[in-house]
Amino acid sequence: MVYAMLSIAFLGWVVWGHHMFMSGMNPAVGMAFMLSTMVIGVPSAIKTFNWLGTLWGGSIRFTTPMLHALAFVAMFVIGGLSGIHMAITPVDIFIHDTYYIVAHIHYVVFGGSVFGMFAALIYWFPKMFGRVMNEPLGKIHFWMTFIFYNCTFIPMHLLGVGGHMRRIYNPMQYEYL
Repeated sequence: MVYAMLSIAFLGWVVWGHHMFMSGMNPAVGMAFMLSTMVIGVPSAIKTFNWLGTLWGGSIRFTTPMLHALAFVAMFVIGGLSGIHMAITPVDIFIHDTYYIVAHIHYVVFGGSVFGMFAALIYWFPKMFGRVMNEPLGKIHFWMTFIFYNCTFIPMHLLGVGGHMRRIYNPMQYEYL
């Protein structure tokens, strides 16, 4: 698990280059970045299977922290699977600078961190401060966050595949688009 984390840290530093496919870099360099972008899936899969292996055979209670932890894993996997497409140079040329990239980064960064932070905060707060949080309100918070989050970013994947550019909310206002 430690080696997987170190690999993700190093490869994540290298993978930034897949955003440069559109900049006219040498195709050989683009191939190296494409391979590094694909390889980052291996340590990410190791981490995901470790998380799932931890759950395997346990008596899972769907408390608010557990719901957030499960959402964290699910959103991280969705973000990771959407990232595979960006590793392929011809596809990345098409979806580069579209809403697809926005959705991908939000699934990995927000889904892969904020749901985890909510899980940790809600789990550890009572242990640190001796004040138990309201479980029904916590579940309402989880379900609203989970539903609204996915209702926001799943359509962005579809818009991005359709070619909708990021940073332009209404492409019809420009004649050349």
